[in-house]
Amino acid sequence: MRRTGRTARIDDLERAPGPVPEVLVANGIRSGVGAPIVVEGRLWGVMTCGWTGGPPSQDAEARLSQFTDLVGTAVANAESRAELLASRSRIVTTADQTRRRIERDLHDGAQQRLVTLTMKLRALAAAAPQARRRDVEAIAAGLDDVLDDLREAARGLHPVTLSRGGLGPALNALRRRSPVPVELDVRAHERFPEPVEVAAYYVVAEALTNAAKHAHASLVRVEAEAVNGDLHVSVRDDGVGGADPARGSGLVGLTDRVEALGGRLTLHSPPGGGTTLDIDLPLA
Repeated sequence: MRRTGRTARIDDLERAPGPVPEVLVANGIRSGVGAPIVVEGRLWGVMTCGWTGGPPSQDAEARLSQFTDLVGTAVANAESRAELLASRSRIVTTADQTRRRIERDLHDGAQQRLVTLTMKLRALAAAAPQARRRDVEAIAAGLDDVLDDLREAARGLHPVTLSRGGLGPALNALRRRSPVPVELDVRAHERFPEPVEVAAYYVVAEALTNAAKHAHASLVRVEAEAVNGDLHVSVRDDGVGGADPARGSGLVGLTDRVEALGGRLTLHSPPGGGTTLDIDLPLA
C-alpha cells in the first residue's frame, strides 16, 4: 500500500514472509485486507482488517476502500479546522500586539510631549503679561483636554492595568468605570497567557457596555476562575434580556476572538430575564 497507494489483500498469511505475518498467524489471523487513507493527495495512513476464518469476500477491498475514503475526508476536515483555528489565533494575537505597541508609542511619545508642552505653557503664563495670561492658560487647558482624549483612546487600544497587573486588577478597573454597579468575584489571581487575559478583558468590557447601553440593567455580576485547565468567565445582568448576536457585530467579534483561542462562548438572554454571557478559554 505504501508503494502503490492502492488496496491490497493476503488470502493466506502463513505463506507471507516476515515477522509481522508470524505474529498475526500466532494470534489466529489467517488472512487480511488493507486500504490506504489518503488525505488531500498524500498517504496519511492505512487501515487493515484481519480474518480468523476463510479468506475475505471478493468485495472486501472495495468496502474497506469506501470506508477509508470517509476517514480521509474526516481527517482533512479536522486538519482544515485546526489550521483555520491556528490562523485565526495568529491574527488575533498579531492584532493585540499591534494595539499594545500603538498604546505604548502613544504613552511614551505623544502623551509625554503633550505633558511637556503643557508645563512649558503654564510656565510662560506665569511670566506673561496679564493681557496674554488668559489666552496662554486657555491653550494649556485645551492641551489638557487633548491629553485626556488621547489617554482614553490609548486605554481602549490596550489596557495598561492588564499588562502590568493581570486580569484581576484590569477587571476591577472596568468595574470602577462602569456606569452600572458591578459585583466582581475574581477567584483567579495568577497570571494567564496574554491572549487569554486580553480575550477575557474585552468580553467583560463589551458585556458591561451592553448592560449599560442596551440592557438597562441595574446590577451586573462578573465572576472569573480557573477550572480544569480553562479560564471560566461569567457576566450576568438583571436587564431586559433579548440580546441577539445577529443584530450587532460586538458579540460576533467576541465569539470569533474566543473561538480563535479554542474557547467557547455561550449566551443566554431570554426577553425580560436578563443576560448571561459565559466563556471558557483553554489555558494550555
